[in-house]
Amino acid sequence: MKIGILSDTYLPQINGVSTSIETFKNEFEKKGHEVVIIGPKVETTTPSTKDVWRFRSVPFPFQKEYRLILPISRKLRGFEEHNFDILHGQTPFTMGYLSLYLGKKYKIPIVHTYHTYFEKYMHYVPLLPKKMGIKYAKFESKKFYNRCDQIIVPSTQMKSALQAYQVNKPVDVIPTGIKTDRKVSVAEKTSFLKQWNLDPSKPILIFVGRLGQEKNISFLIDAFHKIKKSVDSQLLVIGDGPEKKWMEEKVTELGIEKSVKFTGYLKHEEIFIAYSSSDLILFPSKTETQGLSLLEGLSVGTPAVCINSMGVADILHQNRGGFLCQDSLDNYVQAAINLLSDSTLYSEKSNDAIIRSKEFSAEKMAEKMLSLYETVVKNYAKK
Repeated sequence: MKIGILSDTYLPQINGVSTSIETFKNEFEKKGHEVVIIGPKVETTTPSTKDVWRFRSVPFPFQKEYRLILPISRKLRGFEEHNFDILHGQTPFTMGYLSLYLGKKYKIPIVHTYHTYFEKYMHYVPLLPKKMGIKYAKFESKKFYNRCDQIIVPSTQMKSALQAYQVNKPVDVIPTGIKTDRKVSVAEKTSFLKQWNLDPSKPILIFVGRLGQEKNISFLIDAFHKIKKSVDSQLLVIGDGPEKKWMEEKVTELGIEKSVKFTGYLKHEEIFIAYSSSDLILFPSKTETQGLSLLEGLSVGTPAVCINSMGVADILHQNRGGFLCQDSLDNYVQAAINLLSDSTLYSEKSNDAIIRSKEFSAEKMAEKMLSLYETVVKNYAKK
């Protein structure tokens, strides 16, 4: 099968969408399928290759770390000759609309993954009042996704949200898988702790994600501040974003700046070392469609404390691998303290985390995706 994947974001950009694309691409190719990615060209990328077509892009006006692609390239002149069996869109922006255009013109079925809960990100479009922005996000989602042949979401909660938008096309739940065979050596952990001046004698709590309002980072800082009063611990914050400066100022204001380490973005392999070197994942986001980084942390046996909300509810179902808490600071903090204070409970949740993560292996998810592709292609041929 020849698969075209179109996205406004891709490596070297670091985010969940890029990770998802690369994970599925690698698994598809292992199984003998041909994959072509059409993504953005940015200053740090290499030129186009046979399997990665780079289109010119510009920064998103209100959030410079995101890109919008200019859907113009000589590659499109001979597009029909590539004989794609299916096109898989990843972002409902210029590349999403290009996938709809190419699919209609060349009679190729269109699959699209809904990665981002857009109504929760409208604060990045300051020209629109909040209520109007949410209404617009819902309207555009309904209009765009009803033009696709098949929709994929990474969690059951996101499926319900799309159906509430009156999206009437088939929706299947297929999360992005993870590698579950990574091993981190003692030497790697020791080196990492030394690099970031972390004290191995004190519990290390870790957050990995974009430092934006939608990740509930204010709650994160308040939670750690309260946890530290009961358990002398450290917080490792991996990621970057528009709220980083605010976070740095906040921890200084609270007098805990010596216990909080900001690393910025790290390479994927370094993140696994970070998770392996940590004792507990703090993941308070309420806007995740899946929570991919959470799964990666669980895979090395680091349990998590999450708010029982979209995306993560599927992963920590029945509190396997950690705790799903109420949207309450006291409830959240107490769950973290219980895990850090009870070695038997901690060991149980750590083992559960590893077992649970194996249910989301990259190979299993790729097989599920390929099976769906085949069904979509067959149904499309019957039209």
